[in-house]
Amino acid sequence: MNPRIVTIGLGMGAGLFAAAASAQPVLSTAPAIVASASSDADDSDASDDTSRENIALATKVQELEDKLTAIQQAPKPQFPIKVSGYGDIGLFATQGDGTGFRRDIGHEMFPTRDNFGWVFYGDLLATQVNSRGDVAALGTAPGVDRFDSVHSDGKLTFLVNELNLSLSAGLGSSALFTSSVNFTPRSGSNFSLGDSFDVDLAQLEWMPTQDGKTSIFVGKVDSVLGHEYKTRKSPQRFGITPSLIARYTTGSAVGIKARSKLAGDHLVLSAAVTNGSFGTEQFHFFQETDSNNFKTLSGRAAFRLALGSSTLEVGPSGQWGTQDGVPDNGGKMWFGGIDAELTTPRLDIKAQWLKGKAPGNDVTMTYALDLKQGGYVEADAIVTSIVGVLGRAEFRDAEVHQGMERLYITKNWRATVGLRLIFSPNAILKAEYSHNGEYGGTPSIPDDVVTTSAVMAF
Repeated sequence: MNPRIVTIGLGMGAGLFAAAASAQPVLSTAPAIVASASSDADDSDASDDTSRENIALATKVQELEDKLTAIQQAPKPQFPIKVSGYGDIGLFATQGDGTGFRRDIGHEMFPTRDNFGWVFYGDLLATQVNSRGDVAALGTAPGVDRFDSVHSDGKLTFLVNELNLSLSAGLGSSALFTSSVNFTPRSGSNFSLGDSFDVDLAQLEWMPTQDGKTSIFVGKVDSVLGHEYKTRKSPQRFGITPSLIARYTTGSAVGIKARSKLAGDHLVLSAAVTNGSFGTEQFHFFQETDSNNFKTLSGRAAFRLALGSSTLEVGPSGQWGTQDGVPDNGGKMWFGGIDAELTTPRLDIKAQWLKGKAPGNDVTMTYALDLKQGGYVEADAIVTSIVGVLGRAEFRDAEVHQGMERLYITKNWRATVGLRLIFSPNAILKAEYSHNGEYGGTPSIPDDVVTTSAVMAF
């Protein structure tokens, strides 16, 4: 074989190997090529041109290796820009007409409340069908004009629950911007589109300490009440639907929030000053901007205890401030409760209890709330690497009224069972059945829900 061809072939092979090994430590091949070229030149009568070509090729290979080493050793940004999101598609069906409340016509069910114009019983948000808390139908209650985004009337319905797009971007070594936008395709009417979107999160996080255990957030921030807000999005939630008290605690609000881990991370303190409450936007007690000067104060203290491979966290939390939608001299709205969560490798048990009040306002017709109490207990079990099951029991005892015009009486309980199949970290299929019931003399309403959710995250 021609020694010149062998020499050039060896040189080209070394170059291809160096280019292909971009993720591996690179050993210098230039001396070997030079040595091979010199040896071949001694053993043959190759021309000086061949030697120069070999040396030039070896030099280029060395330059590539130097560039590759520089790239590998270059410092990487601490907070790279990251785009993420998910799609949530479901199928659901409900009993009856899909609503969770009824009107007490003629005050026959609650004769002692005949001082109110309209009296309703049940729960407007009982028939939840997805992680957003959207209900199957809101019905046609007199005296109000509500945006009924799903309006299934109890029929079997496919639904694109939500499309989410999130963005996080580093602003230096100690600051991070995070945003989240939800898109919800719904049916329009009267030549208008029903599709909508909402800015779920838009916050700047600053970590003033080197250990990164203290964060200050500014913008539209997550809640600090309870723990359910941590799993309010469908990819993080073990099941599908939120609890009956999630409407008070899992919304996001505009303001300032601070969080710090102390005592070896065994104590976590959180506090927030916001325009209003951390209620969800679908309920009566939420307002994006503020109509009064006095802000809402919120806080939580979480105590964490390691128990071998398990962790127990217990935390009281509360909120107090002028109610959304009332003037400066209006009454104060408050919530108080406690939550607990036991996390083990295959089982997660969590519970929360809450009560609160909002005085309302007869001039502005702002709704008043008397949440006597509400709570839930949920167990999430991992059976196999693919299969997970859940069970949740909960109740809510509350009254909501708007002046003396309308009153909603709620004494309901709910039992939920669910199944989760994880095909990959980015592909999850869930199914749930919820039985809604009434107690304390409230008439029964047929409003059970079967719902599914296919979540595809990226």
